[in-house]
Amino acid sequence: MQSDEQLELYGAWAERWPSDAAELLDGYSGAWWIGGGWAIDHALQQRRPHGDIDIVIPRSELSLLRGWLGGKWQLWCAFQGALKPLLPHDSDVLPIGTSSIWLRRSAYSLWEFEVLLDPSDAETWRFRRDTAVTMPLEHALVAEGDIRFAKPQIVLAYAAADHADVEWLDDALPALDAEARAWLIERLADDHPWRDRLTP
Repeated sequence: MQSDEQLELYGAWAERWPSDAAELLDGYSGAWWIGGGWAIDHALQQRRPHGDIDIVIPRSELSLLRGWLGGKWQLWCAFQGALKPLLPHDSDVLPIGTSSIWLRRSAYSLWEFEVLLDPSDAETWRFRRDTAVTMPLEHALVAEGDIRFAKPQIVLAYAAADHADVEWLDDALPALDAEARAWLIERLADDHPWRDRLTP
């Protein structure tokens, strides 16, 4: 959820759902999927409001996405705690540390979507924190209709550094089978507090 400090600095986010992302990208030819808390909720078959929605695309397809969005949206680079507009005439060379693009319709609008830039491609998923860790993209995602979601172990591997509290993990544990737990354990440091909760 958005903190009061973030709200004061950057403004508020509109409530958006995976179906809104599917509408935004209906007909788009690039690869995309939903990550973050929405992906966990999909695995748990629950529906809760979230502070934002994470659309994930391969970083190599940023130009394709920009062409699809045309001039209908404002795109902002999020990097190192700052935001910088990505203007139509700007190249795809982004500020160092840019991990996502924020979308809104105008300066008078709420933020609507966060687009995470991933080292994966249309065939292979690559772990952003260690790109030597790979798997076929179809094995990293699960589909419901036209929407693909990151599997929960993928989301948790990213969240492990930011959500070391056990309570956050406990909420997602029912979505993990034995194979998913084993894979996630391999991604954790030896002293990570989640290890005891994941080990049978």
